[in-house]
Amino acid sequence: MSGSSQTKPKDGTGRVALVTGASSGIGEGFARVLARNGFDLVLVARREDRLRALAQDLEEAFAIRTYVKPADLADPATPQRLFDELTAADLHVDFLVNNAGYGMPGFLDKSAWDRHRDYLEVMAIAPVHLAYLAAPAMVERGYGRIINVGSVSGFLPPHAGGTLYYPVKSFLIKFSLAHGAELRSAGVHVTALCPGFTRTDFQQASGGSVEAVTMPEFMWMDAEPVAARGYRAVMRGDPVCVPGWANRALVGLFKYLPENVGRWIIRATAKSAG
Repeated sequence: MSGSSQTKPKDGTGRVALVTGASSGIGEGFARVLARNGFDLVLVARREDRLRALAQDLEEAFAIRTYVKPADLADPATPQRLFDELTAADLHVDFLVNNAGYGMPGFLDKSAWDRHRDYLEVMAIAPVHLAYLAAPAMVERGYGRIINVGSVSGFLPPHAGGTLYYPVKSFLIKFSLAHGAELRSAGVHVTALCPGFTRTDFQQASGGSVEAVTMPEFMWMDAEPVAARGYRAVMRGDPVCVPGWANRALVGLFKYLPENVGRWIIRATAKSAG
């Protein structure tokens, strides 16, 4: 047949994906998955040297275009500045991955307010702002994909010392569900990706975190497979993705446990981990 020799276009051919926190971990995993699927990439993170090394690697491996955008999402002006720069370059975001994040362990009143404000800016406000900026053009074109990287922690009871992390991840899950309901009829899919323990630079960047608890090997996943599962989920239109059977079992367990029992388990686990 005459068409049998033709290569089917990749999902991302002619499209642009923006990934925050792209310099390592799940963000880097998403960059690799998206590049493999033909997307041109806007790579956002604070570490410019790592972004440029990744960009060169992906361009050579997958023949895509990359745009390196060093930026600090703790600055409230960053999301608008990024989109102004992309608009000026005639680039339109078709796929947004809100992945940038870190942990900040310790009691609320033991850290300076500026640290909490920056944390909330990066972890909650910036993802909403970026989605707010990206969604209208996606709706206009009738195509868009948004992934907000939450966590299994968003389904679990919070504990002392994880005062902001657990609530922020829970917020991202609920925000994704609500925003996805608004956009679904326009052909735009929103997915909350909720990984569990993932091998990343997260702990080093956090200086220790609620996710630095010692866990058995079977509970851990590598970053790129987590990203790949998130990619498949948003392409299918799944509103929530919890990768890994152990993580899904954990979420299911806490869904049906009495709330006071769940809180006791989390407190005991956190205490045993120091």
